[in-house]
Amino acid sequence: MNRDELLEVGEWVLGKTKFGELIQGFVEADDSLRGTAKVYVVQCDNEETIGKLVVIPRQWMDRIPVGSFDDEEHMHDLIDLALATKDREWFMDLTAKASTMKQSGKEARKTRSSSIRNRLGTSAIWEQ
Repeated sequence: MNRDELLEVGEWVLGKTKFGELIQGFVEADDSLRGTAKVYVVQCDNEETIGKLVVIPRQWMDRIPVGSFDDEEHMHDLIDLALATKDREWFMDLTAKASTMKQSGKEARKTRSSSIRNRLGTSAIWEQ
């Protein structure tokens, strides 16, 4: 990502801190003059950094592509995130959706054919 690209508040990014920690989180603020963004860390290879705000130069981060969160595993991850951020309304919406998914039997069942571990966890390599 170059310095001139604008980031939206709430946009998900992967990046690296000045200490070399790999982080995943969402943008809290974008400083276009300095070419940096303030990121709330959700996952990190250093557990002490999780839950903190870090300032990262834009060239040290990449956007996470927006995807579909319509399977059971992703829904549980989102529910955990809603709990971690203490967002009651989002939590209630997600649990209602998860309940509906379970009752209707429309969960997308995907099997992992290969599992590659990196510093942030298992990669998203799926085989249909």
